[in-house]
Amino acid sequence: MRKIDQKYLFIMCLILLLAGMMGCSSRISDETNGAAEGGINKQVQDGFSTNYPLSVSNHSIDDGVWSEKDQVFKAAPQRVVANNQSIAELLIRLGLTKSMVGVAALYGETAEDIYNEFQTIPVLSSEYVGKELTLGAAPDLVIGRADLFADSEWGVGTVKELNSLGINTYILNTGKKGATISALFQDIKEIGTIFNVQENAAAFAADLQSRLDKLSEKVSEEQETLRYAYVSVTDGNLAVYSASNDTFQNSVLNIIKLDNAFKDAAGNSEINLEQFVSANPDVLLISHYNGGQDPMKSIEQIYNMPALQSISAVKNQRIFIIDFSRFWGYSYQIIDGAEQLSKELYPNLKD
Repeated sequence: MRKIDQKYLFIMCLILLLAGMMGCSSRISDETNGAAEGGINKQVQDGFSTNYPLSVSNHSIDDGVWSEKDQVFKAAPQRVVANNQSIAELLIRLGLTKSMVGVAALYGETAEDIYNEFQTIPVLSSEYVGKELTLGAAPDLVIGRADLFADSEWGVGTVKELNSLGINTYILNTGKKGATISALFQDIKEIGTIFNVQENAAAFAADLQSRLDKLSEKVSEEQETLRYAYVSVTDGNLAVYSASNDTFQNSVLNIIKLDNAFKDAAGNSEINLEQFVSANPDVLLISHYNGGQDPMKSIEQIYNMPALQSISAVKNQRIFIIDFSRFWGYSYQIIDGAEQLSKELYPNLKD
């Protein structure tokens, strides 16, 4: 009986820990402690069980401009469409597989331990899905990446459109400019409350925090910060993406001592060749996704470009492949990506 009591206390401590936004002793703890307060109406919870109707402060997007938009849930959603693979996998981790009636944008590999569960979710489109197919799944909630809430052939429809049809929406906080790793924990907490699975959310968030702490500890304080840039090659031509709005991704890469060379560029603008050479990044990152060009071919082309021979990343052969779905799924998989990249960046690190 005593062992059962201890386990109960442990779970309760995890939940309380999440409610305080994971105060931790590692050097990244300030990030997770700073997660937004008040995202969920503080008067809608009774102990650790959600009271409905539940009011959640979320977002709407109009021509790329974010604004606050409350969502009121009369009950835990039962028919959920995830507009990308990463959020569907997060819902599986929280025990919500049976609530999903659709997923789209399958651009990465699914982890082996949840592969079979993922296969039970209807695939609306292996690419980005449009509004017609989304509505055809009769969802009561559409959840996922911010930029896919659009009235276009590749968008699930706007928040305004979906809400007018009685469909709730939830846009991940991780996609907002200025977001850091703390936004991931905010999303997990809010999703856990929306679905009344707070214990699952708390346990999963605690595991992620532990992994982040270990990752931070592995990379020595003495390791100098390296400056990176995102690049791609199309038809032999180099393109450089500033990613200045992608603050969530940069905050995670900061943990392994990488910093975006173009984080101060205006509005995710393209970087020209002169700017790229002048910035002289230490590391280049190429994202790979299902259906895209072979990244090894892109790397070979970059190494052979005469104009790039003076760049540190080229001279030192520090070009690395990252998984698009992990880094731009705006979910927990970015931690998987950072762990893998750290092993390649610092091969002498111990597990």
